Amino acid sequence: MKSKEEILENLKKELIRIGSTTQRDYDLMRKKGQVYSTTICRRLKLSWHEVVKQAGF
Repeated sequence: MKSKEEILENLKKELIRIGSTTQRDYDLMRKKGQVYSTTICRRLKLSWHEVVKQAGF
């Protein structure tokens, strides 16, 4: 299992590629193989807003 830092770094790269920080846009445009936003939130025990904030946005 990836560390919190690895999850946030991968998420940050993906959000920059997508050009949006909304949960809906992430789930619609994430690359194949990337986990859904709900999985990220559950693993980090944070809301999407808090996850995005910790990723540096």
